[in-house]
Amino acid sequence: MAMADWVQRQVSKPPRWSDAEFKAIQELLGPPPRSSEFARWRVRLYCGRIREVRRSRSQERPDGGVTDQVRCTECGLAPSVIVAFEPLVGDG
Repeated sequence: MAMADWVQRQVSKPPRWSDAEFKAIQELLGPPPRSSEFARWRVRLYCGRIREVRRSRSQERPDGGVTDQVRCTECGLAPSVIVAFEPLVGDG
C-alpha cells in the first residue's frame, strides 16, 4: 500500500466526536486561560541548559507540583529537573 493511499484513508475517516460531544467537553474544560494568567521564568535544567517556561501565576515557583520537570529540547533529556530559576520581569 502506498503512503499516499494510507494518508488519504486516514483523513477521510469521520471525526471521533460529534459536535454535541465536542461542545460538552468544551463546557467541562471552560474557556482557555489568557496569557495574562501566566508568568515567565528562566530555568536551569539538570542537564545544564537554560530554558524559558510559562507557569500559572498562582504558583509561587516554577518547580512545584507536577511541573517541576521539563523536557530539554536540545539534548532530549526527559524529564530534566529544574535546579535553579528566576522570574522574568516585564512579561505580559
